Amino acid sequence: MAALLNSCFTGIESTPRISAGDVRKRDAAVLTPEQKYLTDVKPMTPGSWTAGKRFYVTDDKISIIFQPGDKIDDSLSGHDLVFQRFEEVPSVTGGGATVLIFTEDGKSDLLHYRVNVPLPELQKRERLEVPFTVERSVVEKVDSAMRANTYYISTPKWFNADNDKAVVGKRHIPITVTHVEPGTYIYPLRVYFRQDGTPQEYWIPMTVGDDRAATRNFHTVFNFDNPRKRYPQITDETWTLITDSRVKIGMTRDECRLALGAPNSYRTIPVYNATVEQWNFDDGMYLIFEDGILTRYRI
Repeated sequence: MAALLNSCFTGIESTPRISAGDVRKRDAAVLTPEQKYLTDVKPMTPGSWTAGKRFYVTDDKISIIFQPGDKIDDSLSGHDLVFQRFEEVPSVTGGGATVLIFTEDGKSDLLHYRVNVPLPELQKRERLEVPFTVERSVVEKVDSAMRANTYYISTPKWFNADNDKAVVGKRHIPITVTHVEPGTYIYPLRVYFRQDGTPQEYWIPMTVGDDRAATRNFHTVFNFDNPRKRYPQITDETWTLITDSRVKIGMTRDECRLALGAPNSYRTIPVYNATVEQWNFDDGMYLIFEDGILTRYRI
């Protein structure tokens, strides 16, 4: 194959590379039920905030957003901030500003977060993010929607709930969600689950919403139905490899995509009497197909 690639094709440098975004566009069609799921879960608009609204703190860096003189514990991470009220204050430019006033859960000292936007304008916005926090109402809505439901998980990158250590799980097997908790500022949800019939609990990170940061929504990690039903032509032996995220020579592109997910990029290389396609993944991993059949790989 190496000789084939090197000797039978000239101008390989000019072959256009296709990014992961292009891959998604190529495969995109109408929205699937999974893509539509949880799209109604959004942060509350600032105009609807009331005293008592809670925000889970994900990082001690949050201390930098508060005003000098605020009494802040050494660590706020893992605690809740409780919203108290808005206060409109003058700004140096004369346009007005707003101070968001919080308390730490169970304490009375006030914490002040200044936003350089007049209160009337702020309350008309669709959303207002408090840095380094996760809005509890979002977590509660997702928990209510997913708790006790069974889905088919499509990512093998799991975390052990006992110690948060990364483990290699399986793909396309049924799991049952036990609950959803706040995660990080980047991945605001931790979805906890068990494999059917087993006591060990695991979790994976997830996002929700339609903004640019929502890169790991429900449809990227779960399916409603068993994917096996859509591929009756795949043998049981090959499906076992797929659930273990493994490939072998002779597998088709569809089978490899089910086993490893979509590539970060790919390119098609015309050669004599065949079409060669190379899929590139992270960490130097690649697959090479000849006329749609896997003929070489490095994992």
